[in-house]
Amino acid sequence: MKKSLFAVLSIALLIGLMSACSGEGIKEGELAPLSKDEQVKIKVMSWDSNYFFQEYGNMFATQFPNVEIEVVSMQQMYNEMATETMEERLAKFLDVHKPDVLLLQGAEYEQLAGQGKLLALDSVIGQDKFETEGIHPAILKILREQGDGKLYGLSPDFTSSALYYNIDLFKKHGVELPKDSMSWEEVFELAKRFPTDGDKDSRIYGLSMDVYTRISTLIRQIGTEQDLRMLNADGSVFNIDTDSWRKVFQSAIGAAKSGALYVPTEADRMFNFTTMEEMYQRNLFVMGRSAMAFKSSYEVQEIVRAKEHLTGVAPVNWGIVTAPVDPSNRNQSGYLNLNNIFAVSADSANPRASWEFIKYINSDGFAKLKSKSLYGSLLSRTKHNPDTDGRSMEPFYKLEPKNNPNNEYTKAPVQFFTALASFIDAEVDAVMNDKRTVEEAIQTIQEKGEAELLKARKTAEAQEGRDNSDD
Repeated sequence: MKKSLFAVLSIALLIGLMSACSGEGIKEGELAPLSKDEQVKIKVMSWDSNYFFQEYGNMFATQFPNVEIEVVSMQQMYNEMATETMEERLAKFLDVHKPDVLLLQGAEYEQLAGQGKLLALDSVIGQDKFETEGIHPAILKILREQGDGKLYGLSPDFTSSALYYNIDLFKKHGVELPKDSMSWEEVFELAKRFPTDGDKDSRIYGLSMDVYTRISTLIRQIGTEQDLRMLNADGSVFNIDTDSWRKVFQSAIGAAKSGALYVPTEADRMFNFTTMEEMYQRNLFVMGRSAMAFKSSYEVQEIVRAKEHLTGVAPVNWGIVTAPVDPSNRNQSGYLNLNNIFAVSADSANPRASWEFIKYINSDGFAKLKSKSLYGSLLSRTKHNPDTDGRSMEPFYKLEPKNNPNNEYTKAPVQFFTALASFIDAEVDAVMNDKRTVEEAIQTIQEKGEAELLKARKTAEAQEGRDNSDD
């Protein structure tokens, strides 16, 4: 009798152990653990295989040598027919390649989360007791808001922009220093307080941008920051003929025509440099010829590198404040970009290995390692963003990020946006050369925009019809 009872208990214990090993008993939303001896393979979306392994893959492999990673290049999405929207290109890419780990931007993340194509991470984060407290709270808030309350992805880093200023130029001309949360109009007015005389190749400017940034690009950036759109929700209607857009055009063009805002010529943009010193000569802020510059976080490293390559030029004595804001919402900024949101496909055959990868590259340990080799991007675990050149990086993420992914760029065929940029450039140039008024330019852009959107949609529909007939 005792032997029988012992046998029954032994069998029960064995079954229990087998169940635990096979992952049975895992709660809904949780994942069975990954054994170090288990050989698995996952597909990961990335821009480039070499870049991926340099940034993430090689370090992950030191912790999980049993996980083989195949990189699926996202460049393929941009080689498709221009008649397709980015939503359509992404859907086709996922259907063909079926990656386990998805690399997404804000609008794409929100779209796929809403379609149920991403694995919710809240339960497995709790299961693994993964520490999220060190991640910038506003970033987690954005990801949850875009996931309708759930967390479907994590972003180890982000980029942002700020208003840089030359302390010495402000002191020399007796102008008060910039402040956080200034509006674009206030920035333009501050820029106008600096002299506008002198030769183009030697004078100073109140404000400069990247040499490749056109006034038309700046206009669209300001409009986006103020939550203005050119397309309606489904991308079927184009409308730029509004008082809000008109004010943005007038403000930016007025600053440029006053001489306070540096406007690069076509020759400036096409300049071919042969040395690093020649390259930096086109960066007015680094050369000490611009009182302010609106640039991305990458400019910090450019300032540091310029010290090593420029001779005979005093290093710029610089500071930064937050990027310009919408005057009706001064506590938020739309310039913080989550360009690297990693998520697990809901259809992944290896969700645990995929999550282990995302968990690792978003961990505190990984952030600590990456802090020693940052170039332009900033870490979501902000305590690991080091001061650079003695300056704190806090202005890049001091304001709460807006949850306003610019979905309009995914709602119409790419060829429409290419054409739109071209004729906005032409109309703004005409205003700058006094051949058009702002009002006339907006009317022309409105008419051409409506016609181009209709043309692009008809072309896309015709292409879709041909594709369906081929099927």
